[in-house]
Amino acid sequence: MIPLTILQKGDKAPEFELRTQTGEKINSKDIEGKILLAFHPLAFTAVCGDQMRDLERNYERLKEKGITPFGVSVDAHPSKGVWAKALDISDLTLLSDFNPKGELAKACGVYVEEAGISGRAVLIFEDGEVKWSKQYPDEQLPDIEEIIEHC
Repeated sequence: MIPLTILQKGDKAPEFELRTQTGEKINSKDIEGKILLAFHPLAFTAVCGDQMRDLERNYERLKEKGITPFGVSVDAHPSKGVWAKALDISDLTLLSDFNPKGELAKACGVYVEEAGISGRAVLIFEDGEVKWSKQYPDEQLPDIEEIIEHC
């Protein structure tokens, strides 16, 4: 695992505007409540798919806690759209941190420059501040129960 300089609790949360898997633009300023960003290295990879399916299965639990969850990677939004269909994602929004590449990942301290991807990490923002963050080894599926516990 490459050590990253992931944002920590109390840090200022970056604002963002990214495209979803359908090409729609989402601006963080328009989201009420908590924001969960689940960074994953690349679409169409095994652990990343499992991570997004976990978020999809637990989407209602997260929403009940006032969380808006997002899956984020540097893949282009058309790829995210095909991948969402392949994974049968219908509730979870997948964000494309593609243009400029990795801008949000860099702002969150989870961009892996040598590989041109984000590391696997989860951050929770509320009121413009980081409430919780954790980096995971790329091969490790984040524990959804741990994430929900910190919501």
